[in-house]
Amino acid sequence: MDKFIKSLEKIINRLLAGEISMVNWLAMFLGIVTLRLFLDKFIAQSAFSAIQPEMDLHNYLFFSLAFLLIWLWLSLILQVNPKNLAFLMIWACLLIDLPPIFDLIKTGGAVYIGPYVYGGPAELKIQYLTIFGHFPSGMVYFGTKIVFILVSLGSGILAWIKTKTWWKALGGLVGTYSLLFLMASFPSWLTFIYYFFEGSRKIAELSAVQIFQFMSTVNVFSLKAVDFGFGHIFQLNLLYFPLIAGFSCLLFFLSNRDKFIAVLKNIRIPQCSFHVGLFLVGLGLGYLAYPDNLTLGIFSFFAILSLVVAILLAWKTSVIVNDLYDLETDNLTNSGRPLPQSLFSFREYIELGIVCFVFSLIGGLAVNFKFAMLLLVYQIIAWFYSAPPFRFKRVPLVATFLSSLALLIILFMGFLVFSGEYNLQGLSWRIIFLFMLVLTFSLPVKDFKDIEGDRKMGVLTIPVIFGEELGRMIVGAGIFLSLNEKDLFFWAVILGSVAFLITVSEKIKTRQLIWWILPVVIVYGLIVVKVALLK
Repeated sequence: MDKFIKSLEKIINRLLAGEISMVNWLAMFLGIVTLRLFLDKFIAQSAFSAIQPEMDLHNYLFFSLAFLLIWLWLSLILQVNPKNLAFLMIWACLLIDLPPIFDLIKTGGAVYIGPYVYGGPAELKIQYLTIFGHFPSGMVYFGTKIVFILVSLGSGILAWIKTKTWWKALGGLVGTYSLLFLMASFPSWLTFIYYFFEGSRKIAELSAVQIFQFMSTVNVFSLKAVDFGFGHIFQLNLLYFPLIAGFSCLLFFLSNRDKFIAVLKNIRIPQCSFHVGLFLVGLGLGYLAYPDNLTLGIFSFFAILSLVVAILLAWKTSVIVNDLYDLETDNLTNSGRPLPQSLFSFREYIELGIVCFVFSLIGGLAVNFKFAMLLLVYQIIAWFYSAPPFRFKRVPLVATFLSSLALLIILFMGFLVFSGEYNLQGLSWRIIFLFMLVLTFSLPVKDFKDIEGDRKMGVLTIPVIFGEELGRMIVGAGIFLSLNEKDLFFWAVILGSVAFLITVSEKIKTRQLIWWILPVVIVYGLIVVKVALLK
């Protein structure tokens, strides 16, 4: 027995000592879940079609959230840096593929359908204590139950081997099983929380049917599941994505606080705020065009939250791409950014960008395929802007035109939440043109802080070509002229004059210009919506 324990301890120590990069971990995880789908859909005798958009995506999101929770729990129990568990956790992910294999062996060619556990508190208590032992006929957790037990026992053994403390071993076992049970019965717990605050039903009296109805019958703006039968899965995807993003950030923070804070500081709050603001403007325009599609509820909130998180991740990806190709410039003018501080290796920073990019697309996909495509187009534009061979940021006005085009995509996303199948029908092209014009002439204000570095790198921005003083005059005049619109003459003159005076003022430092100009542009945009659209 002692030999076995020592051998087991060596294996665990080897797994804990192993290293794996972010991208490799993500690629391996996605591959393992894809293999699970292959087993379910192509190897087993399955009643399900090969492609089910909501359900297929849900598998990736479900396992992601489950493993993140267990990962964080084990880190807490073992009191180790989560990064040190990464190699072990990717090996543990192989357990994802075992349930259909166990089912195939037992049935001789089929897999059991393992739906969520729906039921009131009393029913969940019985299921928890009996390890899913009181299902109605037709519901079988065979392979899944075996793996749940293996994972729970494995967590307990790991905790005991590393700490030699029985209460931590028990905490590892019970805590992991409880997290798996939480995931298996997630819709029920969500419904309990909802009615606890909403108050129209007593939690103790909720039935499985009522919980399923709650999860399936809520409208979310113009958005809906591709397959009506998976409406409840669509709703869960809307919740799972922001939860995964949040727990991933927590994992990153606990793994390396300095790197996380550096990345957070480099989010560039003015541009971040502007992205979210344009999305909200798009939502407003969509509501004006399609007011009947307004829905207020928990799933509507998480749909908006998912898109906001996906947009911020898309923006962060574009920031990373820009930082990678602007390193020499940043060494001169932005030394506080992650790469100049040498907090990341070049490879690590590239991998962070890839992870943000993948997460962004998944966030869009969780809401609707259209949003994933729009975010992909956003990234293509960002790549053309920052990366060779095009690197259009070196060309005055073309650079800001591309930036304005990328920002308009964010506005379109907000509009599409309401328009649904009608796409951009109902969105005034006059509004689009005005936004593009104003943004194209306003965005050069961000280039003044990088004059020295851009000049060295041959990036021909307006401040580089004309110098700071004359450049301020030109950019200020451009903003003033771009705000000219015959139906908004009064506001155009007032706000254009304010923007011009801000831009040419020597009292305002170059790094602060964007903080002063963006509010003016936002106010003008709101007036455009009100006057030009609602008159």
